[in-house]
Amino acid sequence: DTFQLYEKEDLGDAMLVQNSNRRRKQKNLDIRVILGNPPYSIGQKSENDNNDNVAYPHLDGRVRSTYADRSIATLAKGLYDSYIRAIRWASDRIGDSGVIGFVTNAGYLDSNSADGLRKCLAEEFSSIYVFHLRGNARTAGELRRKEKDNVFGMGSRAPIAISLLVKNPNGEQQGQIYFHDIGDYLTREEKLGKLIEFGSIAGITEQQRWQTVTPDQHGDWLNQRDDGFNQYIVMG
Repeated sequence: DTFQLYEKEDLGDAMLVQNSNRRRKQKNLDIRVILGNPPYSIGQKSENDNNDNVAYPHLDGRVRSTYADRSIATLAKGLYDSYIRAIRWASDRIGDSGVIGFVTNAGYLDSNSADGLRKCLAEEFSSIYVFHLRGNARTAGELRRKEKDNVFGMGSRAPIAISLLVKNPNGEQQGQIYFHDIGDYLTREEKLGKLIEFGSIAGITEQQRWQTVTPDQHGDWLNQRDDGFNQYIVMG
C-alpha cells in the first residue's frame, strides 16, 4: 500500500525491521516524476473490497487542510476518493519540482465538491494539461450519446481524463491550464486513434488544439457558473 508507506510509523512497523527499513528508503528517494492510473471509486463495493475504506490519517489530513479547506461545497466525501487522495499524495511527494501524469476519473474537472481541489492545483502547479476523453456512462439522452464510448470499454462508467501536472519553480507563470476535449459521439476505437495521432502534448500543441482555461472566482474550469442569477430576488 503506497499511501500507507508514508503514514507515520506505527508499533507494528517498528517491530518489523525489514518493513521499517523499506519504508525509510522509500521516503528518502528523490522522486520527481510520478505516473499512474489510480483507482476511481469511493466506498466499499463488496466484502472483498476494503481498499477504499482504509484510513490514512496523515494523507486525509492533507486533503482536509488543502482541498476541503478551499472548498465551499457542503459535501466533502468525494474528496477522499482514492484518485483524489493519489493527486494529493503525488503533489506532496514530488516536492517543489516535478511532473505528475495520471489517468483518472474526469469528475474533478467540473464537480462542485472538487472546487477546492481545482483551486489548489492552479496554485501548486505551474502548468496543467488535461486531455478529456469523455465516456461518462452515468448520463442519459443526447448527452449520453455525445459521451459515447469509454476508452476502458465496459471496465468503467466514469468519464476519463489524462492529466499532466507540472511543477517548475523557475517558470515565469503559475497555474497555466490547457484543456483539450476529444469531441462528441466518438467510439472507443476513434478515441484511441486520436491518442495515437497526437502522440504527446507536443502533438496537440503542433495542431493548436489546446484551449487555455482561466478559472473563475469559484474555481470553476469548465461550465463556469453565471453570477447574474444572484442578482434576482429570492421568491418564497
